[in-house]
Amino acid sequence: MIYTCERRLHIDAPAETVWQWMADVRRLLRLNMFHAAVDYPEAAMQAGLEIPVRHNIFGLYRQTRIARIRAYRPYFVAWGELQPTGVDRFPHSQSFTVIPLDDHRCIVVNALRGKLNIPAVRYWFLPLYRRLAPRILEHENRQIAAAVCPTATPDTPHAGGNANG
Repeated sequence: MIYTCERRLHIDAPAETVWQWMADVRRLLRLNMFHAAVDYPEAAMQAGLEIPVRHNIFGLYRQTRIARIRAYRPYFVAWGELQPTGVDRFPHSQSFTVIPLDDHRCIVVNALRGKLNIPAVRYWFLPLYRRLAPRILEHENRQIAAAVCPTATPDTPHAGGNANG
């Protein structure tokens, strides 16, 4: 079963300012609440890099996954996240796009796509994930806004913010 989710946030900052913060993919990987550590010693700013990401899911499940940067260009980055061995229950990809609106504002688009390989996923996991994934992406977007906009906070959208675009 394929799951997709996308969230947008208007940010009152120039697209170039937002991209400068996002350009090192390690920062984006650290935004996810389940990413306990990003084990890569230098800036990650090109396609093809493989970055180990340690996961901790509510203290119940820990694993290291590999995030492979699949696309990297100005204002856009995408990676796929895979389990290096065994059955991968959630191979997924994520992308971030910065869309300039004018010289002082932009939109960040955060998109997730994954395949759920979990027994009886329709009955117990999918309803939970449909509620959780949008909140995770919205939180990530707010973290970006807070990093680049002094009036923003990580927990609430700043003036002009709209979690759903």
